[in-house]
Amino acid sequence: MKTKTAIAAGIFALGALAAGTGAANAEFIGNYATYEACAADGDSPRTGGTQWQCVEVANGWDLHTF
Repeated sequence: MKTKTAIAAGIFALGALAAGTGAANAEFIGNYATYEACAADGDSPRTGGTQWQCVEVANGWDLHTF
């Protein structure tokens, strides 16, 4: 019984680690004064990606791609 519990806990830990690595793969692209400028670069095939996000920060907007 203890062996099965240890195996299940290990599998659960690996699954949690795999789920967390997606967020860790975000790449900072740059900081923009307006959301519109950030979104324009996010939509651009040159600077953006298949998924991007503009995050509001104290000095404007940060573009992150995934």
